[in-house]
Amino acid sequence: MFSSKPFSRTLPIMIVIVTVGFVLRLFHLTLVPLRGDEAFSVQYWAGQPLSVSLAKTATIEPHPLLTYAIFRGWGLIAGTSELAMRFLPALIGLLGIPAIFAIGKRLGNKQIGLVAALLFALHPFEIWHAQDVRNYAIWAGMSLIALWLGLRALDKQRNRDWLLYAVVASVAANIFYMELLTIAAFGIYVLITYWGKWKTIFLWSVAAAIAGGLSIASFVIFQLPLFMHGGYPGSVGGALNISEMWTHFLPVLNFGEITLPLETLDGLWSVIAIVLLSGLVVLWLKQRRMALWLTLLALLPPIFLTVLSTRLSVFAPRYILSVAPAFLLIFASLIVFLYQQKRSIIAPLGAVILLSGWLVISGASLRNYYFDPAYAKTKNWPVLAHYLQQNSQPDDVIIQSAADSAFGYYYHQNQMVEAPDVALPATPTQPTADIRTVLEKYSQQKTAIWQVGQEFSEWPNAGIVKGWLDEHMQLVLSGAPGGLNMLEYKNWQVATDEIAHTTSATFANVVNLISYKILPPSEPNGNMTVWLYWKPLTTTGTPLKVFVHLLGATNPATNSPLWTQDDRFPQNGRISSQNWSTAETYRDVYTVPMSGVPNGQYTLEVGLYDPTTNTRLKVGAADSYILQTIELK
Repeated sequence: MFSSKPFSRTLPIMIVIVTVGFVLRLFHLTLVPLRGDEAFSVQYWAGQPLSVSLAKTATIEPHPLLTYAIFRGWGLIAGTSELAMRFLPALIGLLGIPAIFAIGKRLGNKQIGLVAALLFALHPFEIWHAQDVRNYAIWAGMSLIALWLGLRALDKQRNRDWLLYAVVASVAANIFYMELLTIAAFGIYVLITYWGKWKTIFLWSVAAAIAGGLSIASFVIFQLPLFMHGGYPGSVGGALNISEMWTHFLPVLNFGEITLPLETLDGLWSVIAIVLLSGLVVLWLKQRRMALWLTLLALLPPIFLTVLSTRLSVFAPRYILSVAPAFLLIFASLIVFLYQQKRSIIAPLGAVILLSGWLVISGASLRNYYFDPAYAKTKNWPVLAHYLQQNSQPDDVIIQSAADSAFGYYYHQNQMVEAPDVALPATPTQPTADIRTVLEKYSQQKTAIWQVGQEFSEWPNAGIVKGWLDEHMQLVLSGAPGGLNMLEYKNWQVATDEIAHTTSATFANVVNLISYKILPPSEPNGNMTVWLYWKPLTTTGTPLKVFVHLLGATNPATNSPLWTQDDRFPQNGRISSQNWSTAETYRDVYTVPMSGVPNGQYTLEVGLYDPTTNTRLKVGAADSYILQTIELK
């Protein structure tokens, strides 16, 4: 048996651990904007009446009744700001720290409980979900409390303890359906270890029936029609790949999913497996019941998920988040066992090395999560939304390629007159003909079509929207505000009211520059877009090229005033000065790279030239026309 010497300072240590866990769950809580699923939760779980959520949202997104009720109630009490909504899972998920301590203490001793509590407090995957407006962290915290109450009920054999277990297990199972997997694993443990003790098995069965029955009732009432009619293929979980249960799930459930480089995760799984198997061997030799209980909790939910993934796309680590504490308890048991072997310094030293290594990897994962933008859980949707609010017109239309709720959450936060936004494709199965019909309608009715976000490449109709726009309309702007793709398209024919101001610049009686528009970069070090409006006066014998130059103080790289440029044939070769029509007005788009251009004052000039002789066309006495003076700050 493990030593059970009491820790005289257990309470102060636990206060410190819980405080650290709380601080880490609040740290940078609102630094990163809401991702799409979070925004969906705010809008459709917390932001609308519960009756509406149950009648509409619950029938398309299969979560239990209590999830919708908790988020709606919290929204009414605390509001639906980013801070308020993320605080809910951070707060309830924190309950897992004292719960896992209590489990460790009950299974082994206080030392195991303290080490497990520390690991849970610093757990990158738990913290990631604790700062996410979804139900996973809430479920994880309640699941641990239910497990502790279940163990307590087995030890005490009192009806009131089984009732408490039934209540909390019901709460957990009605927050997330996958808790049923944990209840099933616990039940198998009861059947194996208490076979013949029919009263215990009966009491557990009643408690499990209550918890499972309420959860299944919620599913039957709200989601069964969705599955019966084949309307729910699953979430964005990956396709079933059994080998990934070891190579990907194991490291993710211990050190986080998108907070470490993929190659690091791929290299960790074998080490983690060896350490955990060693811990199970030690437990089996010391406390077989504890070893069996943790083994069932660690292995059965992944097995159940694998079976379920043969029918639904739910093969994702977050769906078995409840197994992470089992891994932590196994590891904590190994650390305590090694540390208590005083006959040789090797075992205690090994415990220190193992624990230090575990904490270092967790620390690296948290550092990436908190401080490295490359590991941010989402792109900067508010920046994109603000840019579109400032630059789109009410008679434009914005197409969301990814149908991401985060865009709508930020785009509609104020009362400005906005361009309408739509999802296209609306579903993975929307026919190509329907998509093209919608685009044709928009091209005739709207001044501009904006396409934003990243398409789902796995959708069968991916690429249809951009392909049609590239074929039928003019790309007039591209950028990535907030790191998100953004394209603006206009019809090739220039509308009369598009030209906001006129310019008088005649180039050698060949063509008039009648107007222009300069669009500032959509993000730092982005591109400056320039629209030139040409009115041809005649054709030329050789095709002319257009140049747009940014001039300033002497550039050391070129030893000239030229800092950046874009030279090309009009409309990128679509038209030519040899055959352009004098009856048309042409919109010509140029993209001036701004990366590496320092702050300062510049002038933007435009002109035309013969590329065979490099002779520029005169505009008055000059060989170029100054569009505007620009100051970069």
